[in-house]
Amino acid sequence: MNVKEYISSGVVESYVLGLATDAEQQEFEAACRQYPEVLQARLRFEQALETQLLQNADAPPAGLKKKIDDSIKNFEAADIQTFSKPHATPVRRMGFWKIVAAASVAALIGVLIWSVTLNNTNQQLRDENLALQKDVNQSAAQLAEMKEDAQRMQRPGVKLAAMQGTTNAPGALATVYWDTTSTDVYMMINNLPQPASDKQYQLWALINNQPVDLGVFEVKQQQLLVKMKNVQNAQAFAVTLERKGGSPVPTMSALYVVGKL
Repeated sequence: MNVKEYISSGVVESYVLGLATDAEQQEFEAACRQYPEVLQARLRFEQALETQLLQNADAPPAGLKKKIDDSIKNFEAADIQTFSKPHATPVRRMGFWKIVAAASVAALIGVLIWSVTLNNTNQQLRDENLALQKDVNQSAAQLAEMKEDAQRMQRPGVKLAAMQGTTNAPGALATVYWDTTSTDVYMMINNLPQPASDKQYQLWALINNQPVDLGVFEVKQQQLLVKMKNVQNAQAFAVTLERKGGSPVPTMSALYVVGKL
């Protein structure tokens, strides 16, 4: 082989630049091993090419070399640590399906939390709705009872006794509705002072100036009309403040309201 002609044929440049065929690469590598001149030609061209590329390239930013050196050192340190600890558990990257599974579990937990929260919210709404429905039912029942009371007051044969306050309570007021047909007695508490805990109001009917007990009652009532004892042939009604539970005879000094038919 004429080494000079071989070098001058351009095979060195083709090989270094990656333009040679597989057969030419194998031939050139064999020539480098056999002929030192060919190897030197290869090295010279690689050096010249590197010099030319560096001259035409832009200057690297300041500190780049240090960053590269630090990265290399860290990489080498990591390699040394890895090889020096062969039994250390490697860090495994989570696969796509594992990520999907984890996301699914997280989503499921989120749905469960949302479901529990929603269920609690719904339960609260149901409780509030039940309470509201109970109030509505109670209000409806009270309204129905008030309508019934209003009908009672308008029945034929019903007489009204407006009882006015006495000196014990000038602003007191109560009304008695007496059904002369059924002898039912109903009282409407318009305005009476709240008594002491050991005291209670008592209703009386006056028949021929004789008091007849018609029962005790509380000031605070849910009904429009309070049903009292039945009575016949009443001429007037009065309310006294008695001891709790009532009295067989009225305490006239504790007379609060009185009214005639």
